[in-house]
Amino acid sequence: MNRFWSRYIQPIIDTAQPRHLMEIGADSGWNTRNILNYCRRVGATVDIVDPAPRPSLHEVLREFGPEYHYLPLKSVAAIPQLATPDMALIDGDHNWATVYTELNLLLAVAVGSGAPPPITLLHDVAWPYARRDMYYNPDDLEASQKHPYAYKGMLPGVTHLLEEGMNGILANALVEGGPRNGVLTAVEDYIASSGVEYQFFQLPFFNGLGILVPRQRMTPELNALIGSFFTAESLLTSCKEIEADSMHVRALLAQTEIRLTRRTQALTRARELLNAQALRIQELEKLGLPK
Repeated sequence: MNRFWSRYIQPIIDTAQPRHLMEIGADSGWNTRNILNYCRRVGATVDIVDPAPRPSLHEVLREFGPEYHYLPLKSVAAIPQLATPDMALIDGDHNWATVYTELNLLLAVAVGSGAPPPITLLHDVAWPYARRDMYYNPDDLEASQKHPYAYKGMLPGVTHLLEEGMNGILANALVEGGPRNGVLTAVEDYIASSGVEYQFFQLPFFNGLGILVPRQRMTPELNALIGSFFTAESLLTSCKEIEADSMHVRALLAQTEIRLTRRTQALTRARELLNAQALRIQELEKLGLPK
């Protein structure tokens, strides 16, 4: 989600001016730092929810104080304990059951406090997890909340899992698509069942950013800003960013291939040298000469 910050998330926050935010899924703290800087600048606060972040998150948190409240809990346990945020950023467990529950819990807390539900920004509403569940800890979910899964990878356009592919170290649903499968499906099902009037917008790159705005929190300024994300000029700029990201990945792959090629060549030379030495030893043994 951090890649969306400067061109999309920060302008949304600066326009909406939330006084209380919630971040679900902080991981390394890259986006957390951005949020905390905003909070410090305007005097806002943020609830940070992540049961198993990377150590670097705590390094980020040490730089701040009254701006945040950190809960090392799973989102479904933390949300009922917290006040209704003006804005929530969701980048936690990327599966239908978790996201659908998170959205409903945010709505329930809002209804209980008499506040409108928050503006919600959701990562992973595009491939690979728009229509496929991923489970960080499959055992945390009941059997009815998850699909059959395997620790195998994914490729675009291939509905089944492969031994080689993206995110093969994670528990991914065996099949892409179908009911109750994936983050985008969870958002759509929530909108359909919530009884709340929402506007939903999707940025389909960098794994996808979903922008979910309830009618009560939409303003002409915010509507105009989000609309500007989809102009030809803005989309062309996005294409340039995507191309730069793609070229960076390709360059890293090329570097890896060069390293592997060099190591293979070095191993081949070493093997040839060992074989030559072995042959020389055999020749000396046949002659009865010292090796």
